[in-house]
Amino acid sequence: MTDQRVVDPTVFASTDPPTLAGARCTACGTVVFPAQDGCPRCSHRPLEPHRLAATGVVWTWTRQQFPPKPPFRCDGGAWSPLAIGYVDLGDVLVESWLLPADRPWAIGDPVRLTTVPAWSDELGDVHTFAFEPVVGDDVGDDVRDDVGETPA
Repeated sequence: MTDQRVVDPTVFASTDPPTLAGARCTACGTVVFPAQDGCPRCSHRPLEPHRLAATGVVWTWTRQQFPPKPPFRCDGGAWSPLAIGYVDLGDVLVESWLLPADRPWAIGDPVRLTTVPAWSDELGDVHTFAFEPVVGDDVGDDVRDDVGETPA
């Protein structure tokens, strides 16, 4: 996974294992994703780098039935609907693809960060981040501790 090409390297703190790069305000503690220079809550500058949790819960979601506008790319023009959601990582909500797209998602579903091919070109796959379900015994205390109780 360390040799993955990614859509935007600035959103990743690491790709092996996948970790998203946010930022935390040293004045008020607000966490943002993607990272930015100034705090949206108190305007303090600069913010410090902050690695986001790799697990969380679906805060809300929808199924997108139409292709996004450019710069989104579809391999060979093939389009299929996407599940898009906000994932609560404890200190920030992150908008992301939810995989698999045809799963019957529910608010509160535990998820974990992964990387997936966004498109392919002459050099190979270009990856982005997404969240996939955490099922059964894979639902660890880190999900429960970060965002509260895991739903039954």
